[in-house]
Amino acid sequence: MENIFVIGVTFKNADITIRSAFSICAQKQKESYDLAKSFGFEDFVVLSTCNRTEIYGIGSIELAEEIITTVCSQPKQLLDSYKFIRTADGALAHIFQVASGLDSQILGDYEILGQFKNACKLSKENGVLGPIFERMANICIQASKEIKTKTALSKGTVSASYAAIEILKEKFGEKPTKCLLVGTGKFGNNISKNIKHYLPHFELTISNRTHSTAMDIGETQGFDVLPYTNINESLRNFEAVVLSTSSDKYIVTPENSTDSEIKLILDLSIPQTVHPHCKIDNTIEILDIDTISEILEKSLDKRKTYLPIANAIINSHISTFVDWESFYKKRNQIVSLKKMLIEASKGCPHLAKLDETVKDEMVNKTIQKFVVGLKQDKDLKFEPKSIVEKFIRYGLVD
Repeated sequence: MENIFVIGVTFKNADITIRSAFSICAQKQKESYDLAKSFGFEDFVVLSTCNRTEIYGIGSIELAEEIITTVCSQPKQLLDSYKFIRTADGALAHIFQVASGLDSQILGDYEILGQFKNACKLSKENGVLGPIFERMANICIQASKEIKTKTALSKGTVSASYAAIEILKEKFGEKPTKCLLVGTGKFGNNISKNIKHYLPHFELTISNRTHSTAMDIGETQGFDVLPYTNINESLRNFEAVVLSTSSDKYIVTPENSTDSEIKLILDLSIPQTVHPHCKIDNTIEILDIDTISEILEKSLDKRKTYLPIANAIINSHISTFVDWESFYKKRNQIVSLKKMLIEASKGCPHLAKLDETVKDEMVNKTIQKFVVGLKQDKDLKFEPKSIVEKFIRYGLVD
């Protein structure tokens, strides 16, 4: 565990512009994993959300930095100015806190759990989620679920997707409103469902880079669908625009938003998809993810009272993982010992005479005793020669 690390940029030390510069989209993630494999990483996870870009791994932090700067096309000096690094126990605690929503910009935001699970899934699909990280990820998920069950950290408005609904409701009330949602990934799909449920008077139109995805959602949920290629010419006809997509180009520009019907834009995208010059137009209210997070700060105090319970749950699960990892490191020794005992049973005259079933049972009982000893004492010394000698002499080893 001394070689585990976390490196990245987050809302704590980088504004939205810097986070946008280091955002690692799906295509860049594939490039990241290819580089990780070429550098020899066996455990490497990329978590990139609107609030953070973080790399979790075992091995060289310097190589991880090289991967980030390469795929993001950014100078190392810029990364050095905003990066944070955690190692060993600090890294492990950070990963658990992130997965449980304790390190979120909005405390208790459990949308991060789904993003964490997806990041680990992609890592595994790309061949860089080894058994140690996979076990850690599963225990992280267990800890997060226990916190959600045993505390009220998730009560109230704790997600940006629901906060968007409250802002739309406050701005437009019960008035029928023409609304465009761009981006129908998991986050955008949550917003569309919330609009349908909480704002049924909204006339929602959805758009997505992959048109078939938008069509499927539109047919299922009853939304109008706007082809992504038609956004530029149609944008000005909507009163509310919600952006939840990844794009290397600005979707909203002064050219397609000036003298429009747009009253409110919620830019929940990283990188930002609203051109900075649009903010000069005082007729349009533009809120980004940082601004929305500030709006939600009012409910933090109540949630903070549950932090001691949540941290205790995390610490318990970390202990479970550390115990497992300590035992896991000895598994090769256990496999090797079993092979030695089997060979010894063949070569020892008085053991060779025994029935094979009896010999197998003796070998397995000896292994079981050794495993029990390991669980009771993680630092138990492994002396295979001594164990084999006792096995040959006595049959069973105490």
